[in-house]
Amino acid sequence: MQKVIYKRSNLSASGLIWKHKKNLSENYKILEKSYFLSNIVKNLLLKRDLFSMEISDYLNPSLRRLTPDPSILHDMEKAVNEFYKAIVKKEKIGILGDYDVDGATSSALIFNYLKELKINYLDVFIPDREKDGYGISENAVKFFSKKKTKLILCLDCGTNDINNIKKAEDLGIKVIIIDHHEQKTQNKSLALINPKKSKDKSGLDYLATVGLSFLFIIALNRSLKKNFYFNESLIEPKLKKYLDLVALGTICDLVPLKKVNRLFVKKGILELNKKKNKGIVALTEKLNIDKTIDVSDIGFYLGPCINAPGRIGDSSLGFKILSSEDESTSSELANILLKNNKERKTLEDIVCEQAKKKFLITKKNNNKIKHPNFILVHDQNWHPGIIGIIASRLTKEYNLPSIVISLKESNSKGSIRSIIGVNASDIIEFLKEKNCIINGGGHKMAGGFSLKKANLSKIKSMLESYFSRVTIKNQNFLEIDTTLDLQSINTSLIEKIKDIGPFGNNNEEPIIVLNNLKPTFIKRVGKFKNHVFCVLEDIYGKTINAIAFNHATTAIGRAILRENIINVAGKLEINKYEKKNNTQFIIEDILIL
Repeated sequence: MQKVIYKRSNLSASGLIWKHKKNLSENYKILEKSYFLSNIVKNLLLKRDLFSMEISDYLNPSLRRLTPDPSILHDMEKAVNEFYKAIVKKEKIGILGDYDVDGATSSALIFNYLKELKINYLDVFIPDREKDGYGISENAVKFFSKKKTKLILCLDCGTNDINNIKKAEDLGIKVIIIDHHEQKTQNKSLALINPKKSKDKSGLDYLATVGLSFLFIIALNRSLKKNFYFNESLIEPKLKKYLDLVALGTICDLVPLKKVNRLFVKKGILELNKKKNKGIVALTEKLNIDKTIDVSDIGFYLGPCINAPGRIGDSSLGFKILSSEDESTSSELANILLKNNKERKTLEDIVCEQAKKKFLITKKNNNKIKHPNFILVHDQNWHPGIIGIIASRLTKEYNLPSIVISLKESNSKGSIRSIIGVNASDIIEFLKEKNCIINGGGHKMAGGFSLKKANLSKIKSMLESYFSRVTIKNQNFLEIDTTLDLQSINTSLIEKIKDIGPFGNNNEEPIIVLNNLKPTFIKRVGKFKNHVFCVLEDIYGKTINAIAFNHATTAIGRAILRENIINVAGKLEINKYEKKNNTQFIIEDILIL
């Protein structure tokens, strides 16, 4: 392996210092007898948190052995008992799911399972982002009341909706919640399955709602079996097939891909590729994904399409396509989702540029603050469905907590994306305490809220007060997994590296360094020419295609365009474009030599 050559200043084009990850001492014992692994894969595994698992369990985890007992979740047994009673009594059941992918997959999972049980007394309500907002709204309660619903199962929402839970229960509607958002209020629902609440000791607080929903149907299925619900005319469902939805929701909700999440995603991708879900099949066909579906296909193609109508269209369409049993309907829905996603991407690029300009102008005009520690931008023309994405992009580019607000005369919306060490959920609670916002909630890294337009100045003032007490620790390092030369890179190596996956939050794809390369055949690509493509060539004439996404105007893009000898840090992938299987390097950072 090559030794890393650093620029004299040690700073990269992104202003980072490259630092090699250290081997974890506890992994040596786990890996010492793993003779079947290549040295490169062993080297990468030494730097991973294997959670003291046997290497065979890590590389090929077993559902039977590693799936937790659902009963360890607080209120699980209570929720299952009440749900079982509703099924036996044939009471009307309602499903209320959030409008994002976690909500859509959770709702479809429960709905599809109940339909397999031949339960048809079901109603589904997916909130409209603008009309209803997040969570259990008054409109949702009215909807289920008119339907004479007796039990509502709220998915990926509801933990802090105490007022509307009470309204539902006053109308004789029982409420069961499966959620993973931070609990900030004393919940009065019949049962709350949420591993983040103080009473829960399961240790499963990293699961997305769709993972919790899967554990719920495991527990419900056991209860039904125990009570002899299944017979010759109603065969017990095979639950493993629903892991395709679990994988989809888990990946798109950006929860840590560790332990049970990693297990569900690894097995779920196998189910996804069996192509049983008609809606997913229709989407993959429209997206021209004609090879094995992997995490990147879910994260970059399937997920955004399913999410798009919840942002700028009919929020129920994500659920509808995932629960569709008809090929023709699935195809029609897939066309709408692709159209919505195309509109979303165009809108996002335009608004992101506007948001950046607003931030830079504010920064320039405010002489008191040379180094701001948060970003606040707003506009009355921004669609509320994309402000979360805009906040994410601003946070990624400037490494600062970002608050983006869509201002309307009524029902203005805000979205927060944060960084390590600054809790987005705490910011929202602070704004609530100061009576700046109407409501809101979220996680450590992300959240959303609604506000009155008249309170904008107060929000700005309170945020300045809040962040004056916060120290932002900028991330100065890019952690490197290993260094390779071009001679050692091929599709076989990339497939072996994939065995360490699936990759995502908390199980990041290995960052690899390639040294002493010259960029050639450089060109800007993409609809807005915002990406930079090049061919990287070493001193022996060996080459690899490379691309730097969204870096045409950044220091990274400028470094490539200058055609200097460089070291690059990034990720290896197999490019499936136009049915070809070529190795490709995704450039994350550059050192100019």
